[in-house]
Amino acid sequence: MIHYPERGGFQRSEELVRLLRAVGTGEVETRPVRYAVDRQSIRYFHAADRDVSGAIGDMVGGGGRATVSDFTFFRPTPRDGTIEIWLP
Repeated sequence: MIHYPERGGFQRSEELVRLLRAVGTGEVETRPVRYAVDRQSIRYFHAADRDVSGAIGDMVGGGGRATVSDFTFFRPTPRDGTIEIWLP
């Protein structure tokens, strides 16, 4: 899931969709949000997704693995394999 600011983030989200699909990512959804985050972040919700989240962080830039956040505490937990990318 790619969250992007509804004012000015669509093009970057589409670039990431193409990149993720080119490397064989299964399902990629985008969602506009009304507020912008200060910096890109990648969130994973299941420990099994930690490594792939880091690889995505390296691939999409914006701080690489430094932008990856552990959200395994979050409830309700999204379905297995859910990884969120939040774009500034």
